[in-house]
Amino acid sequence: MEKLIENHLSEITSKIKKLKARTVRLEAENEELRKSVFGYLQQLESQKKETEKMALRLQHQKIGESISADKKTLQKEIDKYILMVDKCIAAVNTNM
Repeated sequence: MEKLIENHLSEITSKIKKLKARTVRLEAENEELRKSVFGYLQQLESQKKETEKMALRLQHQKIGESISADKKTLQKEIDKYILMVDKCIAAVNTNM
C-alpha cells in the first residue's frame, strides 16, 4: 500500500515538474510574442506616419503643378491683353 502511494506521489511530482517546466517555457514564449507584437505595432505606426507624410507631399505637389498650370494660362491671357492694348495704342497713334 505504501508502495502504491509512493508511486502515485512520484507520478504527481513528475507531472507537477513537467507542468512547471511547460509553464516557464510558455511564459517565456509569451513574452517573446508580446515583444514581437509590440515591435510590429511600432513599425505599423511608423509606416502609417510615413504614408501620411508621403500623401501630404503628393497633395502639395499636385497643388503646385495645378498652380503652375494656372499661372501659365494666366500669363498667356495677360500676354494677349498686352498685345491687344499695344495694337490699340498703335492704331490711336496712327490716327493722330
